[in-house]
Amino acid sequence: MREPWERLTGESAKAYASFVLYRDMGPERSLRKVAEGGESTAKIRQLEKWSVKWRWVDRAQAYDDEIDRQVRAKNEKTRKEMAERHAKMAVLGQGIVLEAFRQIKPEDLTPGQAVQWFDTLVKIERLSRGQPTEIQQSEHGGTLSIEARYRKMTPEERRTEIVRILRDELGKTQEEAEALADEIIGAKK
Repeated sequence: MREPWERLTGESAKAYASFVLYRDMGPERSLRKVAEGGESTAKIRQLEKWSVKWRWVDRAQAYDDEIDRQVRAKNEKTRKEMAERHAKMAVLGQGIVLEAFRQIKPEDLTPGQAVQWFDTLVKIERLSRGQPTEIQQSEHGGTLSIEARYRKMTPEERRTEIVRILRDELGKTQEEAEALADEIIGAKK
């Protein structure tokens, strides 16, 4: 099936050539510009007759719509390729970071670094489980963030939570988790 912006049956080569000039001008197109452009030998009156007879306005609009559709399709394809590329880069980067993370010995961390790692890992766990990194809950008309919640814990409650994460989430033994927790709690004092 022939597209409306292609040459129609019965349309002369001269009329079609003038239409192509009109069509390719884009949104700023006009018959006067075609006549004054020097590429068509047709006068304005002839262009007006052809434009009506061969429905130039509708055909040019169909062409514009097709070009727009093609641009949107290309942009969507490019966006999907970008997202896939970024996802692959992220997975690769995670593997590199995870390997470096495995090389870290707990005894090489300062207490301050351990606290930073703990805070970061809690946030990562929350994000990976679809939870916000900052929890706010109503309490007497105010809000309470995770940080404020931890501040309200007793040192023993903090230690218990840290031990649980180190043991259950990071695979440390009970003894390793308790020793690291003691260092972390000690670093916050």
